[in-house]
Amino acid sequence: MDHQSRSARPRAKHLGGQVLYFFLSYARGDEDELVQRFFQDLSTEVRLLAGLPRDEVVGFVDRSIRVGERWPRQLSEALSTCRSFLALMSPRYFQSRSCGQEWQVFADRAHRYESAAKVDSSLLKPLMWVPTAPPKMHRVAEPIQYFSDRLGDTYRQLGIRQLMRLRRLEDDYRAFTFELAEQVVNSVEAHQLTEGVAAADFSALPSAFHRNVTEPGGDSGLDDKPFTTHIVVVALPRPDMAAVRTELDVYGDQALDWAPYRPPLLSPLVEYACNIAETHSFRSRVAGLNELAVRAAQAHQHNQIIVLLVDAWVTQVDEVQRALTSRGGDRVPITAVLIPNSRDDPETRRRWPDLSMACRELFGKLANDDELYRSAIPTHMAFGHALPDVLEAARNRVHSVGTVKRTLEGPVSTEHARVDGPWMNPS
Repeated sequence: MDHQSRSARPRAKHLGGQVLYFFLSYARGDEDELVQRFFQDLSTEVRLLAGLPRDEVVGFVDRSIRVGERWPRQLSEALSTCRSFLALMSPRYFQSRSCGQEWQVFADRAHRYESAAKVDSSLLKPLMWVPTAPPKMHRVAEPIQYFSDRLGDTYRQLGIRQLMRLRRLEDDYRAFTFELAEQVVNSVEAHQLTEGVAAADFSALPSAFHRNVTEPGGDSGLDDKPFTTHIVVVALPRPDMAAVRTELDVYGDQALDWAPYRPPLLSPLVEYACNIAETHSFRSRVAGLNELAVRAAQAHQHNQIIVLLVDAWVTQVDEVQRALTSRGGDRVPITAVLIPNSRDDPETRRRWPDLSMACRELFGKLANDDELYRSAIPTHMAFGHALPDVLEAARNRVHSVGTVKRTLEGPVSTEHARVDGPWMNPS
């Protein structure tokens, strides 16, 4: 793409009318001088690829803030206007609350844009500064971390820091920087991310990596919080699934180990879901199918939300069908249902017409309406878009109806009907 065609595109304005292509987030003290050099090298490549003058400011990296200090106004403005976010991952990065707050601010902006535009923008890119693997890598970063097409395992095993430090890898470092700059420019110019509002109170911002701490003297439990979501895994352990299907790699010794998007998402789906819920200001509690009735009662009493993560194959297990069709009461909370159909699972895709129909018959009765019933979710990225949508829709229902006390009495419309959910009897 030539300079003229790039310049013709509308641009967000910042710092004297210039586009802030990227915000570089890092843990202060992680070899700051190397970070500054990387920032300069990346800025040079971005300017080159964007066809901009040599003195054009195209990125932001903070050089002054220290742990415990207030955010400078310029940093807040940069976070609210930058067009992409690059996180230099290290063990210290995920320990830093300020880094988690920076991440959260941009993640919220990106989510609003992606939800409205129905796209995956990939504007938030976690980069391997030093090799950081789970559990030192926070769950929020694992599914979206950046992978280098050109360097592959060299980048993943060594990280950017070592690419810069080792003379024999100088050419690899230059190739990586150019590749990254190319992706930054392409993604920024393809997605017109809207500006946010600069944070006035840094201390009040949530961190993507840290749970909110209960006030001293307060109740440390989550059951009485207004927007707690109970995430219930409707799946079974590997031994119980051997009788109904042949591909068992996505199951573990426990029901909560179910990982339907493996690969590429190796971690259990419930961990991924909890992290998404947390980054969108929901507190989550995890349960298995055997706890559904208890959690439903708690959610109804405290105006909370139920999210069912459903393995479509459980519809082929007689015990599960009987458990879900034996009603244990008419008090039903706001409920959402999400059902993966991984594009990397050929056995499920072959059987999907039958599995989908069985899921609709069994679980369609539990979701409040079609907006809260999401089926055939093909990838973990698609799941990452669907879950925040249903959580927000469920929260809006709680806001609009107050205390939820729905019963089976009264006329029910037959158009797009939902009968109030049959739940397992807790007794």
